[in-house]
Amino acid sequence: MWKKIRIGILLSILAMVAWNTYFERVEATDWDDTLDVVVYPVNGDGSARTAAYIDKLGSDDFAGIARFMRQQAVDYDIPIEDPVSVRVAAAVDAQPPIRDESADSILDTVLYSLRLRFWAALHDAGWNAGDIRVFVVYYDPETHPDIPDSLALPKGLIGLVHAYADAGYNGTNNFVIAHEMLHTLGATDKYDPVTNMPIYPFGYANPYVTHRYPQEMAEIMGGRIPVDSGLAYIPQSLDKVVIGARTALEINWFN
Repeated sequence: MWKKIRIGILLSILAMVAWNTYFERVEATDWDDTLDVVVYPVNGDGSARTAAYIDKLGSDDFAGIARFMRQQAVDYDIPIEDPVSVRVAAAVDAQPPIRDESADSILDTVLYSLRLRFWAALHDAGWNAGDIRVFVVYYDPETHPDIPDSLALPKGLIGLVHAYADAGYNGTNNFVIAHEMLHTLGATDKYDPVTNMPIYPFGYANPYVTHRYPQEMAEIMGGRIPVDSGLAYIPQSLDKVVIGARTALEINWFN
């Protein structure tokens, strides 16, 4: 009897979580109001140089993300002037859970998602946490030239970005933040995970020109600007990036 009651309570809780998650996503992509995107800096390598960089961060350092979304929204007749606003929270003095890259089963993915969501809930700004929480883990590029891959959770609207603690990388950092932010809203990757090359046509900013290469812009979820069939590079700022039609459809920019 009690076992059935416990199972019933557990199923009810899971149903409530699923229901809330569904409506969280629906509300986030109805584009009736500006989404509050909050960046939570994390010192990924514990160095004094990274700490000094984080101490100087302000909302102006991420203004390019809001500007990018505002400019792109015009092309899709989004009714609000500012789809997103971006602000910076206090630095988080804790490391996010590490994902085991060798563990790629569905169960492993679910468990890691739950761990990250729990960690984010412990370290966000509580009632002022934001609609989308992006935890940006910074590293000194001189000592950490290679950093982990970034990721995002549509369930919970959480981004985990690994970035470089150097002003010269602000443009590319913002590109990665915007990419992961759109993942939380339902946008999918449009590049080959093995080669990192954008997938034609949806990963191209301008796929239907007479001469396909070189492209001058990147599609945000394509991840790179392709200059020929086997070479592409990450844009240095969001000024060289567009939101393509397939991505716009995924985030409900076609109504």
